[in-house]
Amino acid sequence: MAETTTSPRGKCLVVTPIPRLADTRPGAGLTRGARAFAGLASAVAVALGGAAAHAQQPSRDPVAAEALFKAARALVDKGDDAAGCPKFEASLALNPSASTQINIARCREREGKLATAWHDYQRALVLNRETAGEQRKRSLEEIANKAIAALEPRVPKLVIVVKGAPAGVEVQRDGTALPAAALGEPLPADPGPHEIRASAPGHEAETRAITLAEGETATVELTLRPAAAASAVNPPVKADEAPGGGTPTWAWISGAAGIALVGASVGFLIDDLSAISALREGCRDVPGGTYCDPGYDFASDNARKNRDFGLFVGLGGAGLAAMGAAVYGIVRSGSAKEPAPAPAAVALPWIAPSGAGASISGSF
Repeated sequence: MAETTTSPRGKCLVVTPIPRLADTRPGAGLTRGARAFAGLASAVAVALGGAAAHAQQPSRDPVAAEALFKAARALVDKGDDAAGCPKFEASLALNPSASTQINIARCREREGKLATAWHDYQRALVLNRETAGEQRKRSLEEIANKAIAALEPRVPKLVIVVKGAPAGVEVQRDGTALPAAALGEPLPADPGPHEIRASAPGHEAETRAITLAEGETATVELTLRPAAAASAVNPPVKADEAPGGGTPTWAWISGAAGIALVGASVGFLIDDLSAISALREGCRDVPGGTYCDPGYDFASDNARKNRDFGLFVGLGGAGLAAMGAAVYGIVRSGSAKEPAPAPAAVALPWIAPSGAGASISGSF
């Protein structure tokens, strides 16, 4: 079979017959429509793969970046850093350039973030390698180098030392982990407050706070104690002792119970006096005995008088004993160097038809 094609000038060319060999590739038996669909799918896959690869690259928009740069420059010239500096950052994201990075460094410098500004100027020198035009490149390089030279003596430095650093020690500065090689080195930091935290497996973590001034070089030393040693230095507060003064809890409970018992005994004393007054009004002594007014139930008031007096004596005695034990515990806890065993004292009031009282048992 002869194949024909058309040249760019439109002339018909006859090509020598080309024998067709049997196609043994996978899918050779597919119909024409199936082969066309497979080819279309392959083309779409290639196109999507290229689009995905393109999407992974950072987007650059020099036109928008230039517009943002001019807007930022106008705001900063008016003294509005709060609105202008973020626009410089947006411009840098769309089109990194040395001039934009220098303006961001100046923003950080005016904010007092000297170490951050120093780093931004260093980054501007790296970006300046791609600046077009030798004269402009030299101009930007000179600006960045002068700013770096002026900032270096003002930038504070922080030296972090972990004495006897145990295995697995981790040090963080303001929440950012520092590599082990950074310990003991003067690292630039912004002026102001900073927090340093060190931790290691099996050790108590230690946190320090420090405030750096311009040009200051400060050293923070941390020592991580094993967890057992830390517990020995700061023993836990006993459950029966108050966190502040060391007075045992039982002493406060005993004192409160004593006050309540004494208060109850006073109430029974008042009722006892009332019963005595009623008996004196309803009964009187006569030759040969005691005469009570007809209809007056003297037996009830007499029983009330005896019962109230017994409760007054019993509860009052128990209350005074409990208060005495509380005073003993408070005084003993304040004077003894070694913790004394808590007095195990229990006041048990009792009531009987003919009276009442209280028994105190325990050891002091």
